[in-house]
Amino acid sequence: MAKELFRRYDIRHLVVVDKKDVVGLLADRDLMDVDSDTSVQRAMAHPVVTITPDETVRKAAALMTGHVIGSLPVVDDGKLVGIVTTFDLVALLAKGATHPAPAGVRPVLAKRGPRKKPVIF
Repeated sequence: MAKELFRRYDIRHLVVVDKKDVVGLLADRDLMDVDSDTSVQRAMAHPVVTITPDETVRKAAALMTGHVIGSLPVVDDGKLVGIVTTFDLVALLAKGATHPAPAGVRPVLAKRGPRKKPVIF
């Protein structure tokens, strides 16, 4: 059933809920090496790392990078309200590349020192 949902809706992540509580996260890649009779509960990742709607995109990217995950369920007052994926973050990054923020809004980049040479081992 999960494989069919991934295919039908062209998605890569499913949030697993039980009585409105987020209990797991299933990615299409989680099903690559399992039998078709494996339960979702066994294949899903849990516990789930979540984020609230009032957090920043930077925080979402940091959580996803730190936990090496491709999506974050967005939970507000215990209720699932959305999902942020790596595709969403890349789309925002691409939009920023074509519509950069005004110079005054990016003080960190403006005060950056010279680039360091990469260390080659």
